[in-house]
Amino acid sequence: MKVHAHNKCAAWGDRTASTKTAPIEAFAPQRGKIFQGSWLADVKLLQTSIEKFGLLSPLVVIETHGKLHVVDGKKRLAAIRRLRFFGKLPRHLVRIPYIILKDGVSLESPVAMLLTNRELYQNVTVAHQKGEAIDAIAKRLYLPRKSVREILNLCRLSPRLRRYFFEGNLNLAQAKAFSAIPRQIKQDEVFDQVGAFASADDILKAVKAPAKAASVAIAA
Repeated sequence: MKVHAHNKCAAWGDRTASTKTAPIEAFAPQRGKIFQGSWLADVKLLQTSIEKFGLLSPLVVIETHGKLHVVDGKKRLAAIRRLRFFGKLPRHLVRIPYIILKDGVSLESPVAMLLTNRELYQNVTVAHQKGEAIDAIAKRLYLPRKSVREILNLCRLSPRLRRYFFEGNLNLAQAKAFSAIPRQIKQDEVFDQVGAFASADDILKAVKAPAKAASVAIAA
């Protein structure tokens, strides 16, 4: 299977890997509940978003038996398939960007992996609002205490970036970096500047760069 590497981006927290592209035929067929009920409704929303704005972040996959099996981005892939079926697939998605989850890299939480970003956020925040301790939430979801605190801090995200996180277009590391920016308007401005493929470090550097330039101008 021929693929093309074109840039670097963050995926699954601190892990980074080369982003590659492949035709839709390279991805394993999808079956089951993704074509039913609320899943289908989510796919249709993503379909509209991808048609208008493109794919904001690559799919995360594992490769077995010559096929790419999506670990993160099943709904986005389904939306892309629907766009192709209806003849509305953007030309730049003839080859779909993806990241391979490297062998030997285990996910921090088997429970959290079964949840969408929205479900994980709601599970953590609702439990915390009901008085469940952070230690108890972490134990129940098999998450580090630090991750639970980071998820709770995502309430600081702008509505736009929180939506991107819920849709799977931002990972936790990126969302955490954006939520560290005090003003939500500034968060959106930085996102427009660096894009969805920026690492957490790149996001934070983009925040500091203008302030440094301003201080130099004042000194002059």
